[in-house]
Amino acid sequence: MGTVERIAIFIALLAFVVAGGSGFLYFEQQKNNQPAELSQQQVRTALAAHQADLTRYAGDPVLGNLDGAVTLVGFFDYNCTYCKAVHPDVMRLLESDPTLRYVAKEFPVLGPVSTFASQAALASQKQNGYKAFNLALMKTRLAKKEQVLLIAKASGLDVDRLKSDMDTYKDEINATLDNTFALAKVLALKGTPAFIAGDRLVAGTPTLGGLKKLVDLAR
Repeated sequence: MGTVERIAIFIALLAFVVAGGSGFLYFEQQKNNQPAELSQQQVRTALAAHQADLTRYAGDPVLGNLDGAVTLVGFFDYNCTYCKAVHPDVMRLLESDPTLRYVAKEFPVLGPVSTFASQAALASQKQNGYKAFNLALMKTRLAKKEQVLLIAKASGLDVDRLKSDMDTYKDEINATLDNTFALAKVLALKGTPAFIAGDRLVAGTPTLGGLKKLVDLAR
């Protein structure tokens, strides 16, 4: 990517922040890899075609009612400011709606520390510790991989086992991340957060009311 293109991206990001947009955090991509914008119909077609990988992929963490009548899918990165802002509302929605099933799509787009955090979070499922670990990671700005392990310990995880599981199940974990990135490409996601329920996709930071509406429309 050339200097002119980088300057253009910086200006666009700055304008976005100043304008107080939806809160959708864009990440830098190579020009040839920029996903094309999709129409609403194209999005619905893509969601229908990839429903199993979106809602029933074996490696994805699931919170709430595991047999819930409605599934909400969330794409997020632990170092995304907007993901951290909306996460408490996702948890509130889960607590208030006993029929809701939530699929957490680990989508680490913001660098190696984010990737390490997602790999650790996926490995924490082997100890049935994902929910507490996920919540703690969402409350902390992660600058180093060592922080992730300290948070894991504070969340009640056996860190030695976590590191072992990250190595033992690395192919499974990376396959889960690869599946999420492939879905993001199909859906033309440009960053995090993003939410899906039924045949609708919302990219950005909806309010609690907006999340409830998205779920209700999928019933």
